[in-house]
Amino acid sequence: MDTAQQILDLIEPFVQEGKILPRTFDQINDNIDDFVFLRNFDKMVACAGLKDCKEGEVGEIYALAVSKEVQNQGFSEKLLDEIMQKARIANFSKIFALSKHNAQWFLKQGFIRMEIDELPKKRQALFNHQRNSSIFFKDV
Repeated sequence: MDTAQQILDLIEPFVQEGKILPRTFDQINDNIDDFVFLRNFDKMVACAGLKDCKEGEVGEIYALAVSKEVQNQGFSEKLLDEIMQKARIANFSKIFALSKHNAQWFLKQGFIRMEIDELPKKRQALFNHQRNSSIFFKDV
């Protein structure tokens, strides 16, 4: 199965719950190099995108998902390690994520809750005030 389709299948339950924004196959496929993922017995069980904000040395984590089948087994921490490694290779100084649902996890992983005016300017303009996500930053 195509990697983009596997990512789409993995995030779909979280999209249905309103925890991850919907994305199309083409959106994922066109940005496939953003993604890191973990497999368990050849099945993709965790993924996240990390995109360059092209403003400062800042990256945004998006579409972070860990299959419900393997939650609480350390996969989210392993996934964050992969994201941090990718961020270091890209020479990011900070990464951030927007989330409505996982505040405790982000804080436990060393992220700090920040305000919208601390986002890169271009990202501030795209912020969905109706969704009202919390913003979490972490130094790389």
